[in-house]
Amino acid sequence: MDHSTAFKLMTVYERLGKPFNDALEIVDTLPEAERSEHIRALGDMMGDLWFKLQLPIVRQHPDLDPDGDRFQKR
Repeated sequence: MDHSTAFKLMTVYERLGKPFNDALEIVDTLPEAERSEHIRALGDMMGDLWFKLQLPIVRQHPDLDPDGDRFQKR
């Protein structure tokens, strides 16, 4: 993938991550029985966003890593 397209996608993916974090703040107010189910589902989606969409881009374009080089495989 060319750098320009990768940059555009990472920008969109970063925007997608913010609502997940907003949802987690709300989910934290739920009773435990409801909270754990939501946290698990949100965690799955956040994991997919990182591992399936962002990480492949970061491996090809390390300069686009939103966390610096913390998660890059050496």
